[in-house]
Order: sequence, then C-alpha cells, then structure tokens
Amino acid sequence: MTGSAPLRPYAEGTMESLRFAHRREAYWQGIQEILGMGIAPADLIHHAPAFAGHMNLGRYLALYEAYKMALPYTGHIAEAGIWKGTCTLLFAKLVRLFEPETLSLVHGFDWFQGARGDGAEAALVEPGAYAASADWVRKLVSVQGLDDIIRIHDLNLAKDLPAFFERHPHLQFKLVFLDCGYYDVVKACIETMWPRLTPGGLLVLDNLNHETAPGETKAVRELLPHSRIRSFGFAFQPTSYIIKE
Repeated sequence: MTGSAPLRPYAEGTMESLRFAHRREAYWQGIQEILGMGIAPADLIHHAPAFAGHMNLGRYLALYEAYKMALPYTGHIAEAGIWKGTCTLLFAKLVRLFEPETLSLVHGFDWFQGARGDGAEAALVEPGAYAASADWVRKLVSVQGLDDIIRIHDLNLAKDLPAFFERHPHLQFKLVFLDCGYYDVVKACIETMWPRLTPGGLLVLDNLNHETAPGETKAVRELLPHSRIRSFGFAFQPTSYIIKE
C-alpha cells in the first residue's frame, strides 16, 4: 500500500505546526506498509505498542503521568472535546486499574459536530473536522464494559456548561483535560471547571502555545495569568499542564 500522507484538517502555519513536518511522509509510508502486511485486526489491538508511532505513545504516557499526579486527590476526571473517545476511554481504564473501589467517574464532554470557529479562528481548522457520532462512542464504551465509569455529555461547551453544573452542583474534579482549542470553549471550561478542580489537581492543556489554537493560550492568559504552566517534556501534545495550588 502506498500514498502520500493525508491532508491535515488545520491550517499550515510557520511555527509549531512545522516542527515535525519533515517526518510526516516517512511516518505515513510506514503506516501504509504495516497495514499491507496482513496483520489480523485483533493483533493491532492486543499488540498496539508494536504498531503505534512513538509520538502517539508519548501522548498517552503524558496523560498517564497527569492521571498519576492527580490520583491522590478527590474528584472526578473531565475531558472537554473527546472526538472518538480515545482519551476518555484511556482515563476510564486507568480508573479501573488504579481505583477499582472508588467513586471516581470520567466525564466526556463534546457536541459531536466537529470544529467550528468564529472570526479569525474559523480559518484555523476545517469546519466539521474532528466530528464523531455520540452513539458510536457510547457503543465503544458499552462493549468494553465501562458504562459504570464513563458519562458522555452531548452539549455545547461554549454555552451549556453553567446549566449543566446547576443541575450537578456537587461535581468536583481532580483532573480536567481540555482538548478543544477555541477561545470561547476554553474560556467557558476554565470558568466553570477551574473552581471545581481540587487543589493539587491538574488542568491539562492540549494546544497551549500552538499557532493552530491561539484562543486556548488567550483564554489561559486572561483567566489564569499567574499560574505556573508546566510541560511534560517528552510529548508533543498535550503541550502543557497547570497544578492548582
């Protein structure tokens, strides 16, 4: 199997988006060769690290590190912008492994309509990119027996969070992962979730300091101007995290 790397759904910039551009074509060619080797689908699942790129592995290891740092603290886990549910499912499996007898839940928030930006942000990501089916994600959760840990919330993150938390005023988090990028969405998430983040817990930011998501950086600068922003050091994304002090 051959073919060029697929077009990316975000605007090509001149800074962070080009950091690893020189490796992209070879990486994609490697994927095509792996897919042409006749590997059984079950093997792709059971032996996933043998096939995943090291940058993808770094992403999930960063989220694992974030989870371990947050583990001693009270609260649930939230992901804003779950797309196909990958990271939400990862967190749920970590809860299954490390907190089998706690009440910890993983809350996945998305409107499942994909990207949509206003003003200058509209040109940064292709409209509708990262859309997924909420029913498909729920089925993926159900077939793995994780309904007792995961709660999927189909809502508009930019508008519906205040009403959501009015209905569920008790909710407290130890880890919040923002994977949404747009200014109004990140702003709404920080305004509603930061007060509910337990001191010692983590706010993990997927796109801070990245040219394809300037709104995320803007919202953090406005709402959390004095926070110490840290990097995992080995992962390309998430780019940053903040420990609530």
